[in-house]
This record gives sequence, structure tokens and C-alpha cells, in this order.
Amino acid sequence: MYRYLSSFLVAALAILLASAPSRAQDLEVRSTPDNAPGYTKSEKDYARSDPGYFTINPDSVKVTLLSVKDEQGPDYVQLQEQPPKDVANILVSVDQIVNIASKVWEIVKDNKPVVAISTKYAAAYPYGVTAANQLASWSRPKSYEYGFYAENLYGAVMIDCKYKFSFSYNGAYKGIGKFLTGVAVIPSNVTAGWGYKFYMNAEVPDSTIVNVGTDANPVAAMQMKLSWKMSTVLKEVTGTSVYYVDGSGYFEEIASPWKNRPAKKLADFEASAPLLDPARVF
Repeated sequence: MYRYLSSFLVAALAILLASAPSRAQDLEVRSTPDNAPGYTKSEKDYARSDPGYFTINPDSVKVTLLSVKDEQGPDYVQLQEQPPKDVANILVSVDQIVNIASKVWEIVKDNKPVVAISTKYAAAYPYGVTAANQLASWSRPKSYEYGFYAENLYGAVMIDCKYKFSFSYNGAYKGIGKFLTGVAVIPSNVTAGWGYKFYMNAEVPDSTIVNVGTDANPVAAMQMKLSWKMSTVLKEVTGTSVYYVDGSGYFEEIASPWKNRPAKKLADFEASAPLLDPARVF
């Protein structure tokens, strides 16, 4: 019945939405470029008669923490690492921490999880370490499952995505330090309404890989920026969340456009500078 609402009601909904205080101040809403690929003639024709269906309500966009659990093992990702044969001659600096895995990668594209997403992850190892099995004392991986939802102007759910942020932690080199591996975002379910497209990307700049411990007992930490875009033939809505995780197993969402409570400011984290004004990843 939604498609038969009058154009007057659609206009009224748009006016109310524009005048209401937004709870999603960090979302960016803009018109879809005329030359954007992938939209059919039927979508374009229908959008002219029913723009409310193709318009995302920014205040409806939310992410909800669904569960927190321990994984049985690191099987949620496929570690793409090969340690050198002559391990005894490796020169390792535990006070220098590097990410030898992925730095920028796609998670969801055109409403579907990207092929081989299970091989995309970030890591924070001592300099010189080339594989997770060169470290010991790994704790059981943790997973935080989230639900991402968005509605159109009629209140119908157009985007429904579930994903988990997972990581392995507590890895030690010869009994020293707490390091990270398999830091990944894995989508478990993605559904989108007709005419809607959903994308999600991850980014871990090298400058956010830091030591929050001491030189003698380092604790690796990193920040991951999770960017997403929803688009229709009429509008595009983009936004980001930033997650912090360290080698002790501590995890926190430190920036999000959906939080009702005050969040930590990214500027409070020196390593976050690249995430304050990043280049677009879409």
C-alpha cells in the first residue's frame, strides 16, 4: 500500500524529516550523481512517481550490538601467512609493531559479501614476525556481532546487515608482549530492498598501529575504520564507525554517528589523525 501514498504525503514526510533534529549528525546525505551506473530504467521511472520509497531516513540508520562471544578458534579467517624456513635467524624487534596483513579492503559490494572476504584481516606483530604461529599464548578469539539497519521515509526496512568484528589477541613473542591477529569484519547476512545498494569497506592506516604498553612489555593496539554507503537512484547516505582493539583483548567503538551517549573524540587518540579526514574509499 505504500506506493499509493499521495505525493503530498511524501512531500510532508520530507519536510518533517528536514526540520526535525537529527540524531545522525555524522551521516552525509547527498544526491546520487546522474551518471551513477547500475540503475535500471524501471527504477528511475518509479523514483519519479514515488521518491519516498527511494529516500533513506537518516534518523533511522542505526547499528545495534547483538552479542559478544568467544570463538572456538581462528577459523573465522584464513590466515595468509608463511613463516620463513630459517626461523632461528629472524631479527625481531618487539618494541616496533607493524601490520603485515590487509590495510584497506572491501567487505560488502552491491549487497553481497565480497568473494574471499575470509582472507582479509589486519594484524599487529613485532617487527620481523611474519606469521601468527611464530607467536604463542594466543587467547581464544573474541567476536562482537552487530546489526545494521536503515529505513526509507515510509518506515520500511531497506537495509538489513549483520556482521561481526572478530580478533585474536594476547600473542606473545618468547613470553614478551601482547599482539593481535585476524582483526576482521565478517558479514553474516546482507539484505537490501529493491532499488537499494549497500557497500561496506574497512581501513587500518599504519599510523594507527601503536604500542600502548612499554618497550619491555609491548601491548599492540590498532584502530579500524568501518565505512559504509547506501545508495538509490535518488540519494546516497555514507557514514563511518571507528573501532579500537588492543592485545589485551580490550575492544571499544570509539566513534559512531549512532551513539546516544557521548563517545570518545577521535582527536583524543593521537593515532587517529588519519581517520579524521580520510580519503574516500568508495
